Amino acid sequence: MSFSVQIQPAGIEFQVNTDETILEAALRQGIDFPYRCRQGVCTSCVCRLRSGQVRYNPPEPLNDIDKAQNFTYGCLAYPLTDVVLHHPFIRP
Repeated sequence: MSFSVQIQPAGIEFQVNTDETILEAALRQGIDFPYRCRQGVCTSCVCRLRSGQVRYNPPEPLNDIDKAQNFTYGCLAYPLTDVVLHHPFIRP
């Protein structure tokens, strides 16, 4: 099973398998997705969740401020549904 991830405003769309993070799937498909640490520390991969749901393996990296802003860590997030994300620096 896989889910569709769409990145706005770039209009990029790709598939993520249930056993991989959004970042892993993007890199596997040659998408230039920003990242550095892959641990949810550097925040390079943080996107705003516009629609859909993701899960994290414990511990969840989001604090209350992150949740209020609809932030999603691409390096740690596994989609539970099709997802639309916003990241201003991802280009087609």
